[in-house]
Amino acid sequence: MDLEKFHINHQLFYLINHKRHPVLDVFYRYFHILGKGWFGFLVGFILFILGDKRFIKYVLVMVFQVLMVKTLKYTIRAKRPSAVLENVYILERLKLKSFPSGDTAMAATISLCLLNSSPFWFKMLLILYPILIGYGRVYMGVHFPLDVVVGWVIGVLCFVAISTFF
Repeated sequence: MDLEKFHINHQLFYLINHKRHPVLDVFYRYFHILGKGWFGFLVGFILFILGDKRFIKYVLVMVFQVLMVKTLKYTIRAKRPSAVLENVYILERLKLKSFPSGDTAMAATISLCLLNSSPFWFKMLLILYPILIGYGRVYMGVHFPLDVVVGWVIGVLCFVAISTFF
């Protein structure tokens, strides 16, 4: 399956990736680290240390989400935008396959797991977090928009699946 050949995926990619701004370049050079696996581990560790009742559910959803993302990445083996398109602005070099975006799946997972029992102001940040991570993955030139959307969907589906049984 050649997911990277969808024309609208390319158009949306260029629309986001080519809207450059120096402030966004600096912002995403640092903000993108909040989409990495170590950050998900840190959130889980904090929940554990605080004795938060959401810890077990968080771990289960996170493990399920990681398994889903890795299975799809190694089954579909979609190429990164820079391997398919010309004139890609790249702020981060990655070697693993593109589809789906694990960073956005993890951001959605973290947000959904923490929404319950969080204060209103923090809920607003939790809603914004996966949106910013997803936009940043395309802005930084490492994912197509479809990779990001499917990452969000995986995070949501894994959360719903675990929540149904837990």
